[in-house]
Amino acid sequence: DRNIVLLTNATAAVIKQELARICKLVSLKGSAGELVFYYAGHGFTDENSKEPYLIPVDVTAGNLTSAIKLYDLYQQLSATGAGKITVFMDACFSGGGRDAGLMAARGIKVVPKKESLTGNLVVFSATQEDQVALPYREKQHGMFTYFLLKKLQETNASCSYSDLFNYIKDSVSEYSLRENRKVQIPEVNTSNAVHPTWEQWGF
Repeated sequence: DRNIVLLTNATAAVIKQELARICKLVSLKGSAGELVFYYAGHGFTDENSKEPYLIPVDVTAGNLTSAIKLYDLYQQLSATGAGKITVFMDACFSGGGRDAGLMAARGIKVVPKKESLTGNLVVFSATQEDQVALPYREKQHGMFTYFLLKKLQETNASCSYSDLFNYIKDSVSEYSLRENRKVQIPEVNTSNAVHPTWEQWGF
């Protein structure tokens, strides 16, 4: 339990402080370290720079000064030197959200730019870049989070990363159409360093 840090409705300052502390702790372990980062919340993409951001509770889409740049986050995690870094990102960056709250700020979708990942990093994302992360209202979860947790519970977290991703992708793609009548297809991105091996990773 002491290795689990849970932040609920956290401000940008709290997220940045805790992230820095956690990364320092993981850095002490070097390549023997393992780090799992899970985020469920709003994302947003700057219309001009196409830079994707995480939006904490005290940040608005109209002022991204204190928002958290997505690729700065990935670089910070990778800089720990951990042998295995996994990100589960239940957010979208096209401007929508579970209740389309941020999309209303501009009425259009913006496709975020992609940058190369570094370090021993695997990112499971709830959507493809131009899609919206939708809810599974009956289960009171995000669609992505529900099937992520379901697979981990059913297998007692003994599945490989490839099995986990294939299950999430197939389930979310189907049930998003059934429940929300919209397309949502999860994707996985990896750094070149783990490209040959990540599919065999496990928990």
